[in-house]
Amino acid sequence: MSASDPWRQLAQERPFLLRLARLQLASAADAEDAVQETLLGAIKAWASYEGRAGLRSWLTAILRHKIVDAIRARRFTAPAADALAAEDEREFDQLFTSDDAWHPEVFVDTVCGETKAAEKQLLDIIEICMNRLPEETSRLFLMREYLGMELKEIEESCTISAGNLRVTLYRARMRLRECAVRGWGELE
Repeated sequence: MSASDPWRQLAQERPFLLRLARLQLASAADAEDAVQETLLGAIKAWASYEGRAGLRSWLTAILRHKIVDAIRARRFTAPAADALAAEDEREFDQLFTSDDAWHPEVFVDTVCGETKAAEKQLLDIIEICMNRLPEETSRLFLMREYLGMELKEIEESCTISAGNLRVTLYRARMRLRECAVRGWGELE
């Protein structure tokens, strides 16, 4: 790899990291700080990155710790209304037709082998499905499933009842399942 290669690769992952951080943190500034700390940490540890995990996986693991630290450091407040920029929404809306059908050609990865392309396609579908969930539902789901927070901790930090949290998580799983199945073209 060339000396500038890490910068280019990290810059390509920044928008994804920022969207993920914005879903979890109260303000765009907090999300930006977490992403910057993640990228700085990645640059410092670049020599130790062996590539056993994908770059996005490695970076999101670093970001995950930054987000959990930020959530635990202060009581969570409701996310700002502009947490997801209109540009991000338009970017994902372009991947669907007017009747919510997928544009399968968007997900084909001709550079990778068949298995890697299928994995990337599934991850892309999941990401799109996550962005189609209501913001609060997506945030709660990621806190539980991605950040690995305990239900009690989520209830306390988001001031949500145990029953409401469980129902929200169940509905998120069902909506993601339905969306992902449609993305694979298994439902007609």
